[in-house]
Amino acid sequence: MQNKPYIVNETAGTKAYCQCHKSQNMPYCDGAHKGSGVGPSVVEVTEDKTVAVCGCGKTQSAPFCDGAHSR
Repeated sequence: MQNKPYIVNETAGTKAYCQCHKSQNMPYCDGAHKGSGVGPSVVEVTEDKTVAVCGCGKTQSAPFCDGAHSR
């Protein structure tokens, strides 16, 4: 985990963002969650854009950052 978001330039498409914080390819899921009971957050990015993916695990708007790391 980190106490700031991952800023990612995304292309449109389906994305699987890690929620277990065990991935070696953060912020993306690499399957490291297997057996943990926590799966990825799968979202459809509808257009090319920059996104802020939560890195601290405290957000209320997973998988995206809501600033909870600074509170």
